[in-house]
Amino acid sequence: MPPEGYTTITVSDRLAAKLTRIMVRHDCSSYAEAIKYAADTTLVQEDEITIRELVRLLAERVDGVDESILR
Repeated sequence: MPPEGYTTITVSDRLAAKLTRIMVRHDCSSYAEAIKYAADTTLVQEDEITIRELVRLLAERVDGVDESILR
């Protein structure tokens, strides 16, 4: 039984190997830290995707602006 506030998870051997690589590359001391790192990184990338999408939409709008009104 895990301590209160924690959950036990089961991962495949393949995922455990990936988590081990994350532990080594990012100086994590446990699978829990590696999972937290991977989850946090994924969330940041999702935010970046949202920002990229916003930039793309703004660029499309700028391309559609009549430049004569900007002078």
